[in-house]
Amino acid sequence: MKRMLVLVAMVALPFSSAFATEIPSAKDIGDRLAPLTRSLVPGAPDTRGITNTEAVPDEAPWIDLEINFKFDSDALTSTGLALVGNVGRALRYDPRLAGVRMRIEGHTDAKGEAYYNQNLSERRAQTVRNALINSYGCDPALLESIGFGETRLLDPSQPEDGVNRRVRIVNLGGR
Repeated sequence: MKRMLVLVAMVALPFSSAFATEIPSAKDIGDRLAPLTRSLVPGAPDTRGITNTEAVPDEAPWIDLEINFKFDSDALTSTGLALVGNVGRALRYDPRLAGVRMRIEGHTDAKGEAYYNQNLSERRAQTVRNALINSYGCDPALLESIGFGETRLLDPSQPEDGVNRRVRIVNLGGR
């Protein structure tokens, strides 16, 4: 049985999981990670055309991605490599992301021992970071990786569900 990280595309406000069966493109990823510039007028669209339903200050954009790894491993599958490639292209070529620091977070479900899940999440986040640097030429100074194991479940009501296995990329802003 292979372990998968499940995609839920979100930026401050939830979006549908339209990418659940397909790999999001570099443009899709760039759109989700681009800095938000929201109007404080309720109902006004932000710079990407996403309607703001309430007057809230900007939040850090982020995206959860289904990056597949080989079972019980930090080795990327071919599908995982393709998705990391789209992340790399977004980070390298989307002008909205130029010079922006990103945090790569690894998350697991609660199956197994907590210490094992913590270590696996750290290794997987580091694998994604290394691939972005080595294969796509992303600036290492702009990428940090961290593992959260099972401590930040996407669905705490179902701690062993696959939806909790994911890599989240968070826009931390400029240098």
